[in-house]
Amino acid sequence: MKAVKKERDPKVSVKKMPLTKAAMIDSIQRHEAALFLELKRSQRDYGRNADFTNQLRSQWCAVNTLMHSLGINEDYTLPDNVAATDILCERIRREQEA
Repeated sequence: MKAVKKERDPKVSVKKMPLTKAAMIDSIQRHEAALFLELKRSQRDYGRNADFTNQLRSQWCAVNTLMHSLGINEDYTLPDNVAATDILCERIRREQEA
């Protein structure tokens, strides 16, 4: 039995452009920032020792450790990092007022 060769639609591109190094770094930084924001929200909403918070901490820690092992720094200008910093500042203000 002979295999039937499928016709490829010339309008559909199968070839994906490889990510550049800068795009990879940007993607990793954005993922780390999103995880950090979720961690800070969870700490604020559920507490530092909640099971969900611990799971998020493990996920963030894995990505953060990978970043540092690759020599990638956090991008503190990303919106998720700014929002996480606001949560931290809010917590510090509450502690100082108490």
